[in-house]
Amino acid sequence: MKNIRMASPLYILREECARDLDAVLCRLSQLGFDGIEFLGFFGHSAEEVRQMLDRYHLQALGNHVPYAELTADPEGVLAFHQTVGCTYLTVADIPFDDLTALSGRLDELAQKAGEHGIRLLYHNHDQELIEKADGQENLARLMDATSAKTLALEPDLGWIEIGGGDAAWYLTRYADRCPVIHLKDYYASDRSLLGRVREFVPQRGTVERGHFEFRPTGYGVLNLPRLMPLCLRCQPEWFVMDHDLAYERDIYSDLKLSLDYVRGLLSLMPEA
Repeated sequence: MKNIRMASPLYILREECARDLDAVLCRLSQLGFDGIEFLGFFGHSAEEVRQMLDRYHLQALGNHVPYAELTADPEGVLAFHQTVGCTYLTVADIPFDDLTALSGRLDELAQKAGEHGIRLLYHNHDQELIEKADGQENLARLMDATSAKTLALEPDLGWIEIGGGDAAWYLTRYADRCPVIHLKDYYASDRSLLGRVREFVPQRGTVERGHFEFRPTGYGVLNLPRLMPLCLRCQPEWFVMDHDLAYERDIYSDLKLSLDYVRGLLSLMPEA
């Protein structure tokens, strides 16, 4: 149950990756990560990225690809990611205006992805919780409009809470659809003051915005000891130590804090 692989996201390291992706992957391997969740490949070919991963004994969890890019050239996109070694592909910037039509198109894309050994994911931010239709959060609307076979959920627990949602509810309702879970942590003195935090990031929130800031996993207000049993019931393959900004702190030190915290917490969980 607890043999879950640990991945580092590259969003927090995107500037370093643009300068030297190989050096970043080397460092993440030295920190003890099992794999990488990409945010593009920084100008490298699929073969070059695969060679870097193999060199440092890392696995490619997946990558984030805009929906429009995937639909424009599904075969090319999927073949590239298959060469890299990705087993998941997170579909970004999905349109919510016609979920019936979207569901049909995603069915087709999921079938093609499966032929390449890839499963489609959707990763939430805060807006899918803030924005609703008929009182239902957009994230739940999307999940309910698609099948588990078509689209898995990559819940970002921190963004769910930041958007005003209930992370425990999503982990419970979609327990059979969460193979990858983002353990984003953050601080806020009052979540009701946050609003849309991307209105002020990369700056920290002021007192009027609840003193918001991103933090390493285990060092903020996300109650991961309470949520971890629900995470484990999802039987995830991957946890992602995900926070968007380190501010003046050292990024690698933050990621190591997150990794050590999660592994330590898992060691305390009772065996199923």
